[in-house]
Amino acid sequence: MKNFTLLQLSIILYILYIPCHAQNRDINSTGLYIHTDKHIYTPAEKIWFTGYLLNIRATDTLPYHTLFVALINPVTHKPVLNERFAFDRGVCKGLLELPDSLPSGDYALVGYTNNYIADNHEQEFQQWISVRKPHQPAFKMKKTPADTTRTAKLKIPDSNICIRLETDSAAYQQRGMVNCRVVLTDTTGKAIQGLFSVACVCERRLRKHDKWDICHYYFIDQYRLPASVDLSTAQQELNPVSGFVTKGTKKVKKPIPLLLMKNNEMITLKTNKDGLFCLNSYQLFTPSGQPDAILSVVKGNQSEFKINFLNDIERVNHQLAKINYPYTPEDMADSTIFTPEETAAATVITPAPANPKVPVTQQEPGYVKKVKPVYQVPEFQQASDTVTARNYNTTLYWNHLINTDEQGHANFSFRLNDLPGVFVCVVQGISTMGVFSKYLRFEVR
Repeated sequence: MKNFTLLQLSIILYILYIPCHAQNRDINSTGLYIHTDKHIYTPAEKIWFTGYLLNIRATDTLPYHTLFVALINPVTHKPVLNERFAFDRGVCKGLLELPDSLPSGDYALVGYTNNYIADNHEQEFQQWISVRKPHQPAFKMKKTPADTTRTAKLKIPDSNICIRLETDSAAYQQRGMVNCRVVLTDTTGKAIQGLFSVACVCERRLRKHDKWDICHYYFIDQYRLPASVDLSTAQQELNPVSGFVTKGTKKVKKPIPLLLMKNNEMITLKTNKDGLFCLNSYQLFTPSGQPDAILSVVKGNQSEFKINFLNDIERVNHQLAKINYPYTPEDMADSTIFTPEETAAATVITPAPANPKVPVTQQEPGYVKKVKPVYQVPEFQQASDTVTARNYNTTLYWNHLINTDEQGHANFSFRLNDLPGVFVCVVQGISTMGVFSKYLRFEVR
């Protein structure tokens, strides 16, 4: 924890650096970047990711409390998934669970912060992911982002960061252990402190045409033209939960006390004089698996009051879904995505029609409402050497955040599963001297 605090303070020095090609250019003021574990998924898989605010000083991250992420179907122009996650000093751990009923296709993963509306210069982050199933017709995968005339001439400048990413072997046996080491230094060999997210995934699940990563984004992609989204009717700051209290059908004229109950914790709140209230991620943050929080009016005759929720986030997501994000198509065949083991294990099953269950509606009083918390993201579960069932997970290892020590060193280990082939270890992060990334291939036999 000490190293983490020292690093956050020292990151201020790196954030003060602005690339020379940023002058007289529109810039994404937050520099929001999302590192996903891979680019190609199957239904029912999890999208593991870490969000970074690259352009915000460590001392200025407090106003950024929530990361909103939506998965958008560009054909229907509708969001199919949306979640919210809590920032911690400009870094955010995230997880999206893909439904097993999600159709094959390309989807836009779009992210933005709670200040998306208040800050006229903040751009949403966007990248394409592909959802595939074995034995499905091939389609064209979308590249993120398409190079435009504006960005094609830009190049990533030479870095003064030297990053070594090493494994203890170039080839492994299935269910073996992989030990990795990261060393960060400058060009003179002096240690650099940094923090990074790391993914070790099957090479077939990564794009082959380019290295879409934190460096490419920081120096090139964040300068692309911002999308035009009219959100003038929404509140200035987006919150996971916002709304207003009325007395019957009438507007209140003074603050109303509220009580938020979550995970055996009680938080007292107040609306403003017009009855408006907002709950941020820090107030709603709770361990995964906990029940819904309860928000209640605690004034006089409670039955006279009613809590009403606003739907700003839903409106923002639907506005973003209308944007035609640029892309470059690329043909992807099953043979380049799925290993023979995966293809053989996959069976085409026609699900039986389910009998729809009619939900039992329970009338709840207007002065008390259930509120979905902002859940703490669980840790990635590695393969086990004691479980006999075959494991063909194409993500072998994911870690949201690892810190280097004062010598610039960091170590991590993980166990392989039953999937042979070529795998890639991908490291992306930030340091006292800027952003960095590294790729290392190894083989599993």
